[in-house]
Formats: sequence, C-alpha cells, structure tokens
Amino acid sequence: MANSTTRAPLIGITAHIEMVHDDDGGSYLHHVVALPYVRAVERAGALAMILPITDPANVEALLDRVDALVVTGGCDIDPAAYRATRDPQLGSTNPDRDAADFAITRAAVERDLPTLAVCRGIQVLNVALGGTLVQHVDEHMRVDAYNESVHSVKIEPASHLASIVGTTELAVNTLHHQVIDQLGSRLHAVARNEDGHVEAVEVDGAPSVLGVQWHPELLRHRPDHLALFQWLAQTATGTSAL
Repeated sequence: MANSTTRAPLIGITAHIEMVHDDDGGSYLHHVVALPYVRAVERAGALAMILPITDPANVEALLDRVDALVVTGGCDIDPAAYRATRDPQLGSTNPDRDAADFAITRAAVERDLPTLAVCRGIQVLNVALGGTLVQHVDEHMRVDAYNESVHSVKIEPASHLASIVGTTELAVNTLHHQVIDQLGSRLHAVARNEDGHVEAVEVDGAPSVLGVQWHPELLRHRPDHLALFQWLAQTATGTSAL
C-alpha cells in the first residue's frame, strides 16, 4: 500500500466498460466510473484513481499503488459465479468484470486494505468470499429518489459502521434489485432493512473492509454518509480513530 501521512491518500475506484458515442458518429468502448464516486472521494480529502477491468493477475500490482479501494455498483453478477441458475429477472452481466472485481476484492480482504464496497460491490464481496445472492427483489430500485431517503436500516450498535456514521438507525437510498442471500466466509451482517435484507457487512480479520448495499456517494451532501468516505480516507492514512 502506497500509504503516506504527508499527502492526500490515493483511492482506487473500480471501473466498468461502456460504449460511448462521439459527435462524429464513432463508437468506442471506454472505462467508466460514475462521477459521484469521484466527488465523494475528493470531498473526503482524498484523490481518486480509476482502476480498469484488467487481468486478475494484475490486481496485486494495482493495489500496491493505492491507499484504499472503492468497489462500485453496476450490472448484476453472473449467477454461475455462485453456482445458481439464471433467474428470468436477472439483468445484464459481465463475467470479465466479475472476475476482475472478485480478484481485486479478495486481494483487498487479504491485505485488509481500507475498502468500501458499494451496492454491487457488497454483492461482489459476498460472492468473492463464497456467498450467494437473491437474484431479484421488488421495490428496491428507486432511481427516482437516488439522492433521497427511501427507507431506514438498523445498524448493530457494536459495529464499526455504527461508529463511523454515528447512529444505529440510518436513512438510506435504494438502487438495487438483488440482495445477499447466504453470507460468505468471514462476513457478518451489521445492518438490515425492514424486510430483513442485509444492508451492510464487515469482515472478520479485515476490519478495514466494509460493504454497504445503498449508495452513500449519492448522499454525500449528508454528513452521516460522507462519513463513510472520510473514514476510508482516514483509515488509508492511519489517522482513523476507529
């Protein structure tokens, strides 16, 4: 880890691939990261670096160059990764992205690299450690309220998450249609919604790794959600009080 207390920490943000059309009629594949992740990282006092979908053999070298990691949201995980049959309501998948995200997430856990896994990211973390997913739930994809409170989550009082956000009940947005089913090895749930779905996890033996099902980068205008990115930056520089 390229850690230093004399400079702003460098936080790697996992990318996805999109076809981008230019004004001249050309179409090109681009590595893409949603702007709110960058804005949240920068507002927390850190610098952002986009991490491409790459050969899993390259992830150790990538992690050597960053102080912390954000595993981003996006497309569904191919259920073959957790030995399940494809549900008719499954969305688009990208097995290459899955492989890269699994590799970088497992490596981050083994290093206890400060990591915030968001939405798809918490699902990646779970599957990477041997867990499974429910492939579809209704009424949790509220794109119309992306930066608003939609429901609350109850947080375990003794958890790192509760210490970070300063509360045991947090109002969150909801932009997902899949949830954790069976928890992966070393994971334990530290927050749930009113339906009983897992909304946050921590990792035994890797206290610097945290996964949340909601999108705190879209709620960065609220101190309790920006706190997640501030925790990430502070933990990366060894200044976190947790």
